[in-house]
Amino acid sequence: MPAMSAIDLLYHAAIDKSPARLLIINAHAHDLLPILSEKCEQLDLQQHFKHEHAAIQKMGMNASANLSSFDASYGSILILPSKNKQQTLAWMAEAMQRLEENGTILVACANNHGAKAYESALGTLAGNILSRSKSKCRIFSAKKRSSLDMELLAQWLSAGQATTISNHGLIAQPGLFSWDHADVGSQLLIDHLPDNFLGTGIDLCCGYGLLSEHLLRRSPDIDQLHMLEADRLALDCAVKNTVQWQQKVQTHWLDATHDALPEKLDWIVCNPPFHTAQQRDVELGKTIVQRACQSLKRGGTIYVVANRKLAYERLMQAELKQCQTVIEANGFKVIKGIR
Repeated sequence: MPAMSAIDLLYHAAIDKSPARLLIINAHAHDLLPILSEKCEQLDLQQHFKHEHAAIQKMGMNASANLSSFDASYGSILILPSKNKQQTLAWMAEAMQRLEENGTILVACANNHGAKAYESALGTLAGNILSRSKSKCRIFSAKKRSSLDMELLAQWLSAGQATTISNHGLIAQPGLFSWDHADVGSQLLIDHLPDNFLGTGIDLCCGYGLLSEHLLRRSPDIDQLHMLEADRLALDCAVKNTVQWQQKVQTHWLDATHDALPEKLDWIVCNPPFHTAQQRDVELGKTIVQRACQSLKRGGTIYVVANRKLAYERLMQAELKQCQTVIEANGFKVIKGIR
């Protein structure tokens, strides 16, 4: 019998409990979701990454990107932790707020993704914990009781909120890529971008808008900037960070590896991801860069920043008329191409 994933464990456990009202935070598409839907009077799903959100919709089910969309109280709430601890703790705190009295939080996590630490944290918050291990994962639960540490709950909620970050002056929140500082790659790209962008372009995989804000501030003759991002929470921050140029900005909550991109662009800037969830995924970045090149108009320009070990040049050369490395420093490189 194949090993069960954390998602398998979480959904199987929920089927056994069959609460009347169930919320899943960081929900993933799975064959067990329709069964859960049948067993519950109300099943609400939250997922802020476009690819997983679309997979849930393909099953004929609905999901919301933001927890603020839900106003019900729940008998049980399931959480699949993110790769960011502060974000996950904030989810635990918000889940406790949304639970009925004696309602249950249920969390499943791979051992090598911090399961033991999350179990300990939930126990500290709730004052009670049940736990078991299976298939190199840990599944644990706690009930909403009078032992709930309200002061700690408030701390976790506050620490997970979007706020202005002093390091770069932009609005961001835990869980977003390089949320509390300008990452080395993006900063290298910023330092080597021209200040005379014209026409229509895109910040592909824009995150919370670090590059977009720079482009709009330094290149006043931009006509239109598309901001495209798979993480809806990041895109919401990017909108706030570019609000003074809102008449020039068009946002897209899309999966850059599958969804249709804007076409015939004058220019593109891109710091492509190369991780899927907790796993390194080099093909992810290659697919995004290749599709970006194809979205340029003839004569259009693309600037890509990447880890120096990632060989994007060959695929860019196949799509473009010109391709060159502008700078290589601090383990990263900026590549410029013209179609």
